Amino acid sequence: MSRRVLALLGLGVTLLGAVALAFGLAGRDEHPETVIVPRPEYGDLVTTFDRLRRRGLRVAIPERIRFDATSAPGVRSQHPATGSPVRWGIVVELELRPGMIGSPSVPNKMPTYRVPDFTGEKLSGAVAWTKGKWVYWEADLPPLPASSAQHLFDAYVVTGQRPRAGSQVHQGILMPHGIRLTPLVLEVRLR
Repeated sequence: MSRRVLALLGLGVTLLGAVALAFGLAGRDEHPETVIVPRPEYGDLVTTFDRLRRRGLRVAIPERIRFDATSAPGVRSQHPATGSPVRWGIVVELELRPGMIGSPSVPNKMPTYRVPDFTGEKLSGAVAWTKGKWVYWEADLPPLPASSAQHLFDAYVVTGQRPRAGSQVHQGILMPHGIRLTPLVLEVRLR
């Protein structure tokens, strides 16, 4: 091609790029500029965290979280508030409230489980292991700075556990007035 044709092509591409920028067609990411802060889902911390992340918002929890599977903390408030239009990717800070103590139903015979080694794994793996089992777990989660983790428990790594890996444990003892649970205590740190 001649130099003149190449120069005209270059000029055309430059003009096309300028027009696209002027109309907002180029340089746009795949997310909206603003989103509306959703309400805390039933006041549940884990569900609220996931819902905020799906909207493209980051989440911060400035206080230590006492997370107990039978009385998980809830969301008292959030800032910016529900319904606020905010920039995509902004940090929403959650203020927590203590959880309500639940009372699990009791099986006739308490099952026994061999406890895996969760050390070095995401907390979400340990939590997933407890699903569908008669396992009560608890952990003190450090304050969470602005997080991009997709799920709350992915933001933490297990550093220790009681009972230790490989232990055969009854996760509860039947008592005359209910059950006394033996917790799986997980020590964690931020990832």
